[in-house]
Amino acid sequence: MSLSVQDQERLRRAIALAAKGRFRVEPNPLVGCVIEREGRVLGEGWHDGFGGAHAEVRALAAAGEGARGATAFVSLEPCSRQGKTPPCVGALLAAGVHRVVFAASDPDPREGGAGAAALRAGGVKVEGPALPAEGEALLARFRAGLASGRPWVVLKWAMSADGRSAPRAGAGGRLTGERAQVEVHELRGRCDALLVGRGTLASDDPLLTCRLPGGPPDGRPQPLRVVVARGLEELGARRLFDSVAQGPVLVAVARAEPLAARALEARGVQIEEIGPPAGPVDLGRLLTRLKARGVARLLVEGGARLHGAFLAAGLADQVQVWVAPPAARGLRGRAGGGRQRHRQRGERPRPHRDAVAARRRRPRAPGLRRA
Repeated sequence: MSLSVQDQERLRRAIALAAKGRFRVEPNPLVGCVIEREGRVLGEGWHDGFGGAHAEVRALAAAGEGARGATAFVSLEPCSRQGKTPPCVGALLAAGVHRVVFAASDPDPREGGAGAAALRAGGVKVEGPALPAEGEALLARFRAGLASGRPWVVLKWAMSADGRSAPRAGAGGRLTGERAQVEVHELRGRCDALLVGRGTLASDDPLLTCRLPGGPPDGRPQPLRVVVARGLEELGARRLFDSVAQGPVLVAVARAEPLAARALEARGVQIEEIGPPAGPVDLGRLLTRLKARGVARLLVEGGARLHGAFLAAGLADQVQVWVAPPAARGLRGRAGGGRQRHRQRGERPRPHRDAVAARRRRPRAPGLRRA
């Protein structure tokens, strides 16, 4: 397929835009889009958050009425299925786009070229895959997610730069500051489910809700809140179990004692037995069941043993760490925002203490108290 030099530049710009969504959209693919007419760029967009507007929709919104008769350059073949948002094919057709050029075909077997076919059926001139190697370079994590058959798993914790991950005993306060807390709630709002273990439930008594102004972004519902424990009787009375009206709660246990199960179910808590009665919950089976419930992106908030179990089982795809100065430990209100560190499955570790995950060291107890 032969493209003009200018068309190649526009398509490479779409690919560069797509990369801006990294660490925010997985397991969705990274996608960027440029709208052009008569040599002038009218709008640009990229998929910026899991469950949010796709690249084409954002670029069309930026272009406005100018999109009619224009060309859309997209890093990936536009989607044709209804997911958490409407299909992009419909948005392109409604906007009156005359031509669509995409870099790489969609590897999702549920698509199978349906996007390009639907656009052609709607009278749009379609060209692609036009830069398959460059477009495919963005899709490694998307392909891995398709093949895994389970949710994309993000491990999250906070730590100080000297490797600590909680304030000194009795010091009180948070390890990180207000900015980090906002970022945590943004991350929660972009996940389908949040998961903690019995230790975090006992020490922090968290609600595990997204408490951004207006709730989760893009009108998303509150995530499913999941607790993992060996049995129900060890959980005790927690705020989480009295907050089912704010969002669903699921307790995954190896054994569900009948009296405790009836008491929790009467409060609206869902219970699933997963794993041998005497042993820990089978995390692989839990992920399979969460996938069947429609969970595509799972945030594991703690604690250290749970993080270690996910890492040891090879079930973690991304680690997101907030790093605070060493002086923050034990000093209420002195931590500041904390810097985010990211890494994903298959990525070479950087020489920083957040490389603990990739080196398979056991992570220390995560911070962010009473979240």
